[in-house]
Amino acid sequence: CLRAHLLAPPPPPEELAILAADAAGTDLVLRAAMATTHLHTQSRIAAHGGYGFYTIGPCGEELLAALALGLRPTDPIALHYRHLGTLVARQLQRGHGMESILLDRARGYCTSTTDPVTAGAHCSLGADPAHDFLVTSTLASQGPQAVGRALAIEHLRGRSRWSDDAISFVSCGDGSVNNSEWLSAINAAELLAHRRKACPTLFAISDNGISISFKTRRWTSRWVEQRLGMRVFRADGTSLPALMRTGTDAADYVRTTRQPATLLISNLPRRFGHAATDRQSAYLSEAEIGKAVTRDPVAAAAAAAVHAGVLTEARLLEEYASIGAAAENAFGTARAEPREMDVPGLI
Repeated sequence: CLRAHLLAPPPPPEELAILAADAAGTDLVLRAAMATTHLHTQSRIAAHGGYGFYTIGPCGEELLAALALGLRPTDPIALHYRHLGTLVARQLQRGHGMESILLDRARGYCTSTTDPVTAGAHCSLGADPAHDFLVTSTLASQGPQAVGRALAIEHLRGRSRWSDDAISFVSCGDGSVNNSEWLSAINAAELLAHRRKACPTLFAISDNGISISFKTRRWTSRWVEQRLGMRVFRADGTSLPALMRTGTDAADYVRTTRQPATLLISNLPRRFGHAATDRQSAYLSEAEIGKAVTRDPVAAAAAAAVHAGVLTEARLLEEYASIGAAAENAFGTARAEPREMDVPGLI
């Protein structure tokens, strides 16, 4: 895939300039995206082998790791279950080693009792309890809590765990915008803005046009256009430069104005089904499935980084192989650890 993208025409010069201007950030995002890809792959292998118990993956949304660049590692976040890339990028920003990140995630997929997030109860996103809030695959329940944290930031100045200019970040998928909890969160944030109260919440929605097996048919874009009164930022989810630029612009807007905003990320492929139990052939044609497989945002971003002079092809391939080997080793370790279901007395 990388070679095919390298042989294709490069992105416009202005997009390559964005990558070159933040070479360190580009490198970090690509490492996080590649790690996310390998974790997804190994989770499917583990499930097939009978020792993995969670297979929902990024499914083409790996480049959302770029959103970490506009946030601070100390901003409170609550991530949708497909947005693992953002969490991995934040852990790298905090100085965590790649091997430890991969091992902790592998423990979650394998329900190891040493999983630092839920101790094996469920594979959930979360890392730093003070800043990365636990989110399971329960649609949009993270929305109202994120608005509550935004209020805490603003109204407990100097007395909360977060800096006075922190922002609250929360994300969901396109299907979740129909959930009552996401709607109530949006409504609360807009009501506060209407009353000229501060509510520094950045809502991010990833729109891949399908909610598990239900095709949304551009509903999310229409909903954003007709329903939202807050500021809306839009980014192409397959373009690393667009995500880096627009994600940072959206975060800066919320941080500066202390008002809520929404970041809509569209044009995303949904690759390899929602989970290993998914049977895409029941609701997608062979042509639709094949088209999604060929759309690899990570390979496209890696090629763009080479064109921008940020990384070499050899370095990328070496990094990809190294992370892949580390992910495989991490699952091997997690597989050998006690699982919650193996420990008497644990529920």
